[in-house]
Amino acid sequence: MLFKKLCNFILLLIVIFLLSLKSSFAENKLLMITADYCIYCQIWEKEIGEIYPKTDIAKSFPLERIELDEDSIRDDSDNNETKITPTFVFFKEKEEIGRIIGYSSAEMFWWQVDEILDRE
Repeated sequence: MLFKKLCNFILLLIVIFLLSLKSSFAENKLLMITADYCIYCQIWEKEIGEIYPKTDIAKSFPLERIELDEDSIRDDSDNNETKITPTFVFFKEKEEIGRIIGYSSAEMFWWQVDEILDRE
């Protein structure tokens, strides 16, 4: 169990490292970890997905999506954190400044965004 969690953590670090090598990795951004099969991701897309790029927040934290596939997390029944989609991670100057795990409503999402950005 500990070995699987360590492997997942290392995989996440590798993904973040590889993203940091991309020339398109913005200094500031909002990274959305999503999945096609995730109903909450679909709801977020309908309620926020089209609005977000038009906001002032998006000018400072452009949205980038990472798609998980179901096979990559199915075998890891011990690590629930890797199964929670959507997850939103805010980066400022390539450092994580906050994250939102899951989605319940537009009002809660914007409140959590404000909480993260007000800390900065």
